[in-house]
Amino acid sequence: MDISIKEMAEKLQKYDEYRIIYHIRPDGDCIGSAFALALALQSAGKKCDVTGRDEIPRVHRYMTDKVKMDKPENPIYIAVDSASANRVGNFSDQHFTFCIDHHVNTFYSADYRYVEQDCGACSEIIFKLIKAMNIPITKQIADFLYTALITDTLCFRTSDTSVQSFETAAELTKLGADIYKIGRLNTFIKSTGRLKIENILRNSFHFTCNNQVLTAIITLNDLKTAGISDSDLEGINSMVEQIEGVQIGVTIRELPDGRSRCSTRTNGDISAIEICRIHGGGGHLHAACCELDKSPIEARKIIEDTCKNFIK
Repeated sequence: MDISIKEMAEKLQKYDEYRIIYHIRPDGDCIGSAFALALALQSAGKKCDVTGRDEIPRVHRYMTDKVKMDKPENPIYIAVDSASANRVGNFSDQHFTFCIDHHVNTFYSADYRYVEQDCGACSEIIFKLIKAMNIPITKQIADFLYTALITDTLCFRTSDTSVQSFETAAELTKLGADIYKIGRLNTFIKSTGRLKIENILRNSFHFTCNNQVLTAIITLNDLKTAGISDSDLEGINSMVEQIEGVQIGVTIRELPDGRSRCSTRTNGDISAIEICRIHGGGGHLHAACCELDKSPIEARKIIEDTCKNFIK
């Protein structure tokens, strides 16, 4: 059932124990949103913890390691920033009472959903929700929310960035968010491993459709060569949309089970979500993904053939 932000705030006051689940292959938005909501619920006297299938990316652990999680015995489950039940990974068999998201959402098994489709970041919703619950927003909560905001909007450069995004950023700054440190860590500073994997990705560039479609590949061996993990790849998908003239860019990442994840970025009126829906995926208008039961090389051919149909 879809409910309002006010109704969501009221219903979250009803229960005493929560478990917040972030999505598989977590990014700054799901981590920041989940931990901000957890801190808010704890300050309201609720027991709460945060977990997910995959490890928290290293860049965010300086914040998450400082959060003391409770041990709820019979928690109510909340999905944050998850567009479908598949996105919560090995927690998909749990009963989710709440789902809070900003994608085209198909998490129909949740009892209550609040979705602002295609807003800049899920953290914008969490920010409004915490305020609707009349819970004070501390500097720690503000830091999590600001991290989520700038990572998902790529520092306010995505097509989903709106007036609300900037207003949220301004309010979080007033509340003490460390915009200098958070901005540098998430958009400027890079490890040597990250620089290596970016070079590997560039060397895999393949152009089609008169250079309007660009695909690139990252294999598991590439990660080993660079000395980094999959969780260190946040934001790398934007590299394929930085080339002048490219209308569709797809980063293909090999998964441990042999399948391939195709992260798609588009320009203008080309819909990334329509491209990915053909292969069972989803996301936003200009940023979406799907997974194929193919090797990266095989997936590249399939996704390039799909993209050709979207080039005018």
